Amino acid sequence: MSWDEGRLLALEIDATYGLAPAPDAPRAVLRDPSVLAVWAWSPRARFLALAPGLTLPGPIDGTEQEYSPGRPPHALDRLAASLGARTVSVEGGPCFVFPDRLTVPAPDPLPIIVSTTDGRRTAQHLLRPGNWQPGEWDELINGRMGEWAMALHGREPVSICFTPASNTAAAEAGVWTRPDFRGKHLAPAVVAAWAQRERHNKEVLFYSTTSANHASRSVARTLGLTPLGWIWTAR
Repeated sequence: MSWDEGRLLALEIDATYGLAPAPDAPRAVLRDPSVLAVWAWSPRARFLALAPGLTLPGPIDGTEQEYSPGRPPHALDRLAASLGARTVSVEGGPCFVFPDRLTVPAPDPLPIIVSTTDGRRTAQHLLRPGNWQPGEWDELINGRMGEWAMALHGREPVSICFTPASNTAAAEAGVWTRPDFRGKHLAPAVVAAWAQRERHNKEVLFYSTTSANHASRSVARTLGLTPLGWIWTAR
């Protein structure tokens, strides 16, 4: 299926934050109560979603501002100003779409397991990384969070790609690498292995990060992911 930029931006916001059905609302409505607004834009598309009951001061369709990745959109600046004394945090970063074929460098010679039946069985005997809570880890290794791929050092997972957000059509990649194993091309390898699994379940795979996370942005470049645009959130 072919997706234009506007539909892709809306699809990623829905996968990550959830969009509520609101046919009478002037703007798309977010399900995630922790988020005030999400602005996603690309060279040829704009998409704005607001928290339930929140209104944006003045009309905005995004056409008055030229697409400028890395700079907060005027719409969120005006929203933050309209809330007066309330402190609003605005953060943004680039988003990408997985192409059909990835460029994957050879990692250090560590085994990679994926969320097949055998992989889930192997994962039961691994040492849980300290940054994962027991319940979250159980959901991950048993496949209840979606597909995953892990690079192993002995019984220790040292790089993991998983599915932190999804909907019926799309999945978002989440990746973690233990600090002492960074810079060894493990993250691109596990992300590629995850994509090979997850692309059988979803029509579109997304990858997004923050502007300051240069290591994560490097993973996208290494894999040759297709730049889509920039997503900003106000909380």
